[in-house]
Amino acid sequence: MTARNASLPAGCRDGAILILSAVGIAYQVSLMRVFSIGQWHHFAYMIISIAMLGFGASGTALALARRRLEGREAACLRLSAFAATVSLVLCYAAAQAVPFETFQLVSQRVQLWYLLVLYVILAVPFFLVATCITIAFFLGSDAVGRVYAFNMTGSGLGALAVASMLYRVSPAMVPYVLTMGAGAAYLLLFVPHWRRLALAAVPLAVFGIGLAVWGVVPVRVSEYKGLSFALQLPDAEIVAQAHSPLSEVTAVSSDMIRETPGQISNYPMSALGELPKQTGLYFDAGAVSPVHRFDGDLEPFTFLDYVTGALPYRLVENPRVLVLGAGGGTDVLAALLQGAEHVTAVEVEPAVFDLLGTVLRDFSGGLYERPDVSPVLAEGRGHLEAQDTRYDLIQVPLFGSYSAAAAGVMALNESYVYTVEALELYLNRLNPGGVLALTCWLKTPPRDAIKLFATAVEACERAGIADPAQHMAFIRSWNNATIVVTRDPLTNAQIEAIRQFSADRYLDLDYYPGIQPEEVNRYTIMEEPTYYEAALAILSPERDAFYDDYLFYVRPATDNRPYFFRFLKWDTLPELWRGMGTTWMPFVEWGYVVLLGTILQGFIVSIVLILLPVLALARGRAVPGSRTWTLVYFTGLGLSYMFMEIAFIQIFMRFLAYPIYAVTVVLTGFLIFSGMGSYFANTIAIDRKAIAVRRAVTALALLSVAYAITLPILFSMGAGWSDPIKIGVSILFLAPLAFCMGLPFPSGLQLISRSPNALVPWAFAINGCASVLGATLATLTAVHLGFHLVIAAAILLYAVSALSASRLETESHSLCH
Repeated sequence: MTARNASLPAGCRDGAILILSAVGIAYQVSLMRVFSIGQWHHFAYMIISIAMLGFGASGTALALARRRLEGREAACLRLSAFAATVSLVLCYAAAQAVPFETFQLVSQRVQLWYLLVLYVILAVPFFLVATCITIAFFLGSDAVGRVYAFNMTGSGLGALAVASMLYRVSPAMVPYVLTMGAGAAYLLLFVPHWRRLALAAVPLAVFGIGLAVWGVVPVRVSEYKGLSFALQLPDAEIVAQAHSPLSEVTAVSSDMIRETPGQISNYPMSALGELPKQTGLYFDAGAVSPVHRFDGDLEPFTFLDYVTGALPYRLVENPRVLVLGAGGGTDVLAALLQGAEHVTAVEVEPAVFDLLGTVLRDFSGGLYERPDVSPVLAEGRGHLEAQDTRYDLIQVPLFGSYSAAAAGVMALNESYVYTVEALELYLNRLNPGGVLALTCWLKTPPRDAIKLFATAVEACERAGIADPAQHMAFIRSWNNATIVVTRDPLTNAQIEAIRQFSADRYLDLDYYPGIQPEEVNRYTIMEEPTYYEAALAILSPERDAFYDDYLFYVRPATDNRPYFFRFLKWDTLPELWRGMGTTWMPFVEWGYVVLLGTILQGFIVSIVLILLPVLALARGRAVPGSRTWTLVYFTGLGLSYMFMEIAFIQIFMRFLAYPIYAVTVVLTGFLIFSGMGSYFANTIAIDRKAIAVRRAVTALALLSVAYAITLPILFSMGAGWSDPIKIGVSILFLAPLAFCMGLPFPSGLQLISRSPNALVPWAFAINGCASVLGATLATLTAVHLGFHLVIAAAILLYAVSALSASRLETESHSLCH
């Protein structure tokens, strides 16, 4: 360390890196929430890409400027920390001023420029945080494992902190809170020089005063989201807002809000204007669930008997009902209207029960406080797995909104509620004679209801129902469909009830045992009776041929590939184009568009950020072989780490039930225990690094195989455990895996740091760029091939890195002798 850098104590440096790493990961998670509110859920992948872009660009910049930084590292670290502090809020606020709209990407070229502007603006804070971390590696080159341990541990703590923070503050407020943390890290770099510390605090204080005067910049919500439409109503008023890590819930009051669970079919027109007043609950400004004015009188809710979801009440009398995803209570009211003996209302979003129990309590008539209604705060499938209660009717209502479904924005939404295994569980929780009712939105060309029907058929077969064709019925309106599955074969009386119910409400029959061709396609007339034909094909021995030949991907989702809303088939895109021309774009899943765009952008940026320093370093003294094996080694690590992280987040979502628990627990466990592995790597002799990496990768492979066998057993055994126990067990299982994953990166850094022209910053650039691709490629691989193959690919990439570690070690020895 030079005299210029000697004034920065190692403890202050490591403490600042711990805090800045926590801030960086927390900022990333908060931006995911911001984009979920302002745009759509699938932009989370873009935020990961932006974060890794910032890290990659930082590594490239430092690789090119390494010689100029020599002796000035401490000053540059302090300057970068201050810039990072200021950038958190400024870049967030600037991003809200960019008029980017997802649905205009195809029609307006300027939107591509807006997207590029967002990339550049939001990459700046990550660029600066990464610069601080990399400079800290320069300052602690003799203790790379220690610095990396503080980096990873800080990131893990940041993931934990932001999850807790989002229960208390809105996503828009998080960047402001994180600014205080980054400011503390900046000031820590001046300890113990108190006079310089006081001077450094002055610009920070001025900036803080400016933020206080300026105020919090709200999230810019897309004009195409449901909340934007609702707020344009003449008398619209936001009456309450609540937030959690799962979503931000906005309650909007308006006399013009009319949300129904699908088409109200053949309901007396004179009564339509008398529907109860509603307050809309908008989740992340998109999907809406209405809260109805309710005074205990159920007669005003007679309209709920004229939707497809009322069909199952013709098959069971006075049932004990379970509603999965109760929301504002529409399906609970429908069950009470139909004479349900008791309703268990399961809802995953805590803000719903909070709002209906406080601000909206009088409006909703205390619906969830009735003695015949039991509210349960839980994820639906997790609740059923945790107890053995049986029901006469299990209702799985409409997911999201019709507009969101039609737009295909849920294509990459993983959900363990709609898998074959989930539906098998629902069937096994029915009493004899019980009914499972599944309702979904319809899209054109047909796909959602067909996939749901296929999933129900295969679930029946897994549940031991020999002939699913005798247990199922399928009806539809113009915009939604309901599929019922009975535990026992449908009786003649039940079949007649299905026919009569549909005829009275002008609803189309698409399947019941013994249906005749002339009974279908009567009211909402299609060119071909596609749903009827699809149902017959799925129930026939030619099922797989139908799956292969159909225009969309309608094979059932499974726990290994829980992407129910993935319908795109690449080999049918030419057919879509021939049949529809440019009008096919509204029918493609927009989650795919964003994901593929992110992969393409990441690939282009990676080439630039990796090749640029290669050309520069070629003029220096770096050994050509070092560059080649550095590229192979750190590319493999970047890809494989993200593959493992994405896969295990999704796998543990099945066990922990809450998505936020899975993300927080896996990120925290991976990062903290990877940090411990990095710290351990610092104790390994330089000539033993390659051996240690090979052993770590071997352990990873063995653990992955063991987990593939034991985790499903664990998840079944622990379904009824409390959340704290589940979290503790999850971290216990993740710890050895993460420890091994944390060892290769610092080991590689120590090997390449011995070259005459140190490749450390370039290694960061490579790792960052590979992580950009890794996050998105892992998702794409999981959607098409499943989580198990994502993990297998990660182990293969780790093996490639382990083999290249031997070459790095050999070249490191040759350079030192």
